[in-house]
Amino acid sequence: MYTKIYLDVLKKNFMIVIMVIPLLVLTFFIWVGIPIYIIGNTVADLTANLGVIHSSISLSVGLLFSLFFVPINWKVARRLAKIKEWTVMNAFLRLEIIWIIFISLVFEIIVIIIYWGGL
Repeated sequence: MYTKIYLDVLKKNFMIVIMVIPLLVLTFFIWVGIPIYIIGNTVADLTANLGVIHSSISLSVGLLFSLFFVPINWKVARRLAKIKEWTVMNAFLRLEIIWIIFISLVFEIIVIIIYWGGL
């Protein structure tokens, strides 16, 4: 159901996708650099636990990355709210949380592959 709604929204609003992709490439060092250098250093000053540091970095990467997809997620949330009889804000927050966690996991997997692969 989620995939079908996303595909319908992306078909009707294809221009948003065309605008998001170059923005993601051009702002790569913002949505990756800020979490690594600023948030990572700030959390490292507060704690020495590597798990907490990695979690804060990957969650902030997920948050900054998901901001690019807010218009798409808002349109999906409006459709999802009609189907599930939720409020639009409730559906939107659920979608954003899912996106943040998913992107955080993908980022952490990429970091692990780079670390263990020696790239």
